Amino acid sequence: MRLSDLASETKKLAVVYKTTANEFTVNLEYRTQAVTLGFLKELSEQIGIERVVYQFVKIVTKWDLTDDNDKVIPVTEESIKAHEIPIYLLNSILEAIGQDRLVLSDESKNG
Repeated sequence: MRLSDLASETKKLAVVYKTTANEFTVNLEYRTQAVTLGFLKELSEQIGIERVVYQFVKIVTKWDLTDDNDKVIPVTEESIKAHEIPIYLLNSILEAIGQDRLVLSDESKNG
């Protein structure tokens, strides 16, 4: 097994984001093996919103969130800040990925 193959592994996930009035589905792809010792060290150096944004751009590889011109918003720190993506959306996506990882972990123990 090559480490590069493991590190490049991604998984698709549909996340339903609920607001007080609506539900929105965000389709995304994330790195299943993004959390490394280096990731954890850098994450520990981040504070507040920077910590959330750091996690997000390191884990999420792509999504279908678009601007008002129907252009996909890149998953970069700059784009997230420039488009003022709600922090609750970012947190909801990270939580859904965490839950999905728990399912993957349980499946790998049984298989």
